[in-house]
Amino acid sequence: MTAEAVKAASGELGWWDTYIKTVEDGIFTVHDFLAGMGVPGAYGLSIFLFVLAVKIVTLPLNWKQLATSAGMKSMKPQQEIVKKWYGDNTDLLNVETGALFEKFDVNPLAGCLPSLAQIPVFLGVYYSVTSIAKAQVYSEGFLWLPSLSGPIADRSQGLSWLTENWANGAPPLGWHDTLCYLTIPAILVCTQTAALYLLGSFEALEESGDKNSQTTGYVLRLLPFMLGWFAMNAPAGLGVYWIFNNILTTATTVAVKKLVEKPPVEIPVDLAVLGPRREMQSIAPLGVVPDWITGIKDEVEKRKAAEAAVAGLPQEAAAADQPAESSKA
Repeated sequence: MTAEAVKAASGELGWWDTYIKTVEDGIFTVHDFLAGMGVPGAYGLSIFLFVLAVKIVTLPLNWKQLATSAGMKSMKPQQEIVKKWYGDNTDLLNVETGALFEKFDVNPLAGCLPSLAQIPVFLGVYYSVTSIAKAQVYSEGFLWLPSLSGPIADRSQGLSWLTENWANGAPPLGWHDTLCYLTIPAILVCTQTAALYLLGSFEALEESGDKNSQTTGYVLRLLPFMLGWFAMNAPAGLGVYWIFNNILTTATTVAVKKLVEKPPVEIPVDLAVLGPRREMQSIAPLGVVPDWITGIKDEVEKRKAAEAAVAGLPQEAAAADQPAESSKA
């Protein structure tokens, strides 16, 4: 019996414990159904099916988050021009950026809320699987694993199953069981590393150009090994959950990204000679796309004329070239 079940029997179950017990009951229900059909490794399959059900339920949230991210990426070329053009005026920059968000139908906050909404779901499954393993309910094996409650039923036992009570050069669980359990953190490290590359986490850091991106990149590269370390200090059932979650999250995210992907909008403007705009004449109302592209072209033509004057060309010749360049732009 799990800790939540004991609290429920004594009437001491709070709202969070009630939520955890509900998730536990869901896993038990799936297990009993599979076991009744004679399916071997029913607890391992029940964890997989439960994670799959969670991914299906949260798919609309994940879809919205990825669609927002795709829209932000598509409008990035125009956003960069707006930053360069209005970078010296924060108020105008905010107005023009808001106009771009409305033009591309992008809500930046829409990408944050789905992530926050999925946190309680993840925590519920995490604590439920841990609680079930601690109660040693996972006594049956799964695939090559001797037991989903092993090598330790309680996380507080740490690495004692690997570092203590060796006899005759063999770990306390024996070499066979020990190596079987060690495959879980190894697989978790591999799946987490593959997920980071497939989801483009490192590419996004390089494109951001953030001065802290190098430090963040180091942390991301260490993340799989940190998860592997945690898996060595937890029941195998929790490691199996992490692996299933990695695989399903990566698969659904890659598939949805392909469906919501949008090509970037390119602006045919020569930015090489364009600097920050220093004087503002008017502010375009929010929701109306301003004629800032024309202003950029005018500024480029003026600077080209100034460069021609410095080079010794007559001002009249430089002025005569401006309409032709404007028509080509």
